[in-house]
Amino acid sequence: MSLSIREIDLTNKKDLNTFIDLPWSIYKNDPHWVAPLKMAVKDVLNVKKHPFYETARVKAWIAFKGDRAVGRIMAINNHSYNKYQNTKIGHFGFFESIHDEHVSTLLFKTAEAHLKSEGLTSVQGPMNPGTNYECGLLVEGFKDDPQVMMTYNPPYYIEQFEKHGYSKAMDLLAYHVHANFEMPKIILDIAERTEKKSKVTFRTLNMKKWNEELDTMFEIYNSAWEANWGFVPMTKDEFYHTAKDLKSIVNPEMVHIAMVEGNAAGFILTLPDLNQIFKMNPRGNLSPMFIYRLLTAKKRITRCRVITMGVKKEYRKMGLETLLYKHNHIAIRKNPLMKDIEMSWILETNIEMNKPLIRMGGPAYKRYRIYERSL
Repeated sequence: MSLSIREIDLTNKKDLNTFIDLPWSIYKNDPHWVAPLKMAVKDVLNVKKHPFYETARVKAWIAFKGDRAVGRIMAINNHSYNKYQNTKIGHFGFFESIHDEHVSTLLFKTAEAHLKSEGLTSVQGPMNPGTNYECGLLVEGFKDDPQVMMTYNPPYYIEQFEKHGYSKAMDLLAYHVHANFEMPKIILDIAERTEKKSKVTFRTLNMKKWNEELDTMFEIYNSAWEANWGFVPMTKDEFYHTAKDLKSIVNPEMVHIAMVEGNAAGFILTLPDLNQIFKMNPRGNLSPMFIYRLLTAKKRITRCRVITMGVKKEYRKMGLETLLYKHNHIAIRKNPLMKDIEMSWILETNIEMNKPLIRMGGPAYKRYRIYERSL
């Protein structure tokens, strides 16, 4: 059967649906894949309305064997990323392929040729569509369902990437602890010393002032990660757009903001693992039954993910990170249903973040890789 590839129009309903639906054939027999909510995928692929595409140019392709879609890829020229990082790096994302090296090679070559034609000198991925979103290829930890907003893929993708010449650019780590674990004494001691010597107070999220709280978190977010590998600041519109669905799912008691002399200095955000609910919705559609499950999710979710934690640069070295972990853990333990905590993702080179997590739970239990290749 002949193999071909076709560029698609993401604003065309038929093309978009074919692109979105392809993973269902790839993962139909995989017990750990969690079907995404299709309306959420459509939102992040909405090149006309999603703020990400205001500063990035993309093209997408689908590979076919005969009339059957067997792979997909997006090439991403993120102008904001290259301006901020002072690089000429292209990205690829939303990669999926059947277990066929000819398919994956065709996808890679097509995306790479386009990025090279745009004057870019290397390519990194997967990014869906950037480091502020789902990214990285799972390379360790395949015996567990992915948590909310984390990627998942078949193990054979590793071989497809590396046979084509991709090598590691950076690994992203995920840690696991049981919710009832005892915080190590060394961390509690650091937290106690910090509280004694610093004028630090903590508060939880004020849902009645949602927009003001988003402003606070936006300011901290762009300050806390500004020097990190692969980081690109989010625009305010982009941050608000990404956070728009959080209001209905976030537990304000699991979001802590550190205040130093009345100024917001850092925050930690923990989300319930909605993938436990999405797993009950294999078609990815917004059916009445699924809406009911979402509304009653508090009674069904036993896992959570510490999705982000950051401190403004001027307040680092104060021990605020340790205090945030402590307060967050106390809040999680108040929920008797919560059994497991994932803390992800953390750059493997971020020693200050990895060290306390290793003390809490040991080595990373999952590893995600950003690959790169010269063009």
